[in-house]
Amino acid sequence: MSFTYASSFDGLSATSRFRVRAFLDAADSASPFQDPLFFGSRGPGEVDVLVERNGHPICFALCYENAALTRFLPGLKTLVVHNGPVADDADALMSGLQALKDLARERRLCEISIDPQIEQTKAGHVEEICSALGFHAASSRPSTTLRLNLTRGMDEILAGFQQGTRYAVNLAYRVGITVRRAATQADFLNFYRVYQEYASKKLGWIPVPIDDFTALSERIRSAPERGAVFLSEHKGDVLGGILLLRAGRRVRYICVGINGDRAGSLPALHPVMYRAIEWAKEIGCTEFDFGGYGPSGVEFVRRFKEGFGGEVRTFAPAYSLELKPLVPRLRRLLRRFRS
Repeated sequence: MSFTYASSFDGLSATSRFRVRAFLDAADSASPFQDPLFFGSRGPGEVDVLVERNGHPICFALCYENAALTRFLPGLKTLVVHNGPVADDADALMSGLQALKDLARERRLCEISIDPQIEQTKAGHVEEICSALGFHAASSRPSTTLRLNLTRGMDEILAGFQQGTRYAVNLAYRVGITVRRAATQADFLNFYRVYQEYASKKLGWIPVPIDDFTALSERIRSAPERGAVFLSEHKGDVLGGILLLRAGRRVRYICVGINGDRAGSLPALHPVMYRAIEWAKEIGCTEFDFGGYGPSGVEFVRRFKEGFGGEVRTFAPAYSLELKPLVPRLRRLLRRFRS
């Protein structure tokens, strides 16, 4: 068993990066943001933990050192694991969590927060292992998502859509809406404009900064098998678009945008979502992930996702390990002060 700690993806050897991608592509719980060949370094505070057995990855964690309480207390930091760790089996998860504990103690961190994307039906060992190592469930409300089975033909998938969704997809083509894949930087910028306006004005979200989106679009253009943007157009106008990223056997919906002024009552997103599902099948994926789903989400977004069918999947809860018990008390006090 070997353990590698790297300050970024770039700190892993080229051989390790290829091995990690192959491991994540075969895993059931990987996130597209963990791919070391697609993303490279993610920024300051990143720490990557790789556990290998006989030269093969069995556990990987993409981590960040974040302020435990406030940026004004830089000495108090927590280790946050993004959608992970991803582990081969129970023994691999045990080894990975122990490696995280060793790293956190070496760096005198206050807390470790993990969020493995393991479905609850397969997560019986997660609670047992976390309890044995001192981790406790950090939330009483597990996260959920909606996933569509792609092993069927497109006719059968379309038949599984709700009636209103099938009608909207067919209507889009009848009225002359076309869908194409973004190919140029101008295409990606057109998508960003409609996404930015839609996120900020319609959803009330803070959009991804343009520099981050530009970097992501360049990665997609150089690795088209790992991501895509599809645009819907009508009479030369961009109506809407969708951004997708691949993680192993699954394509994940990341974000959408609608040009409200141009789209009006036209079904701007239904045809691009349908094309996104087709693309996921074309590149050999067996599932389409709608990127989160639950009662706390925006209602009309939730209804839109429901229209395409799919099954609700519930994940094991997030866990945390308090290495310095004083920190949670200070956090509760700070929250009380802010309220």
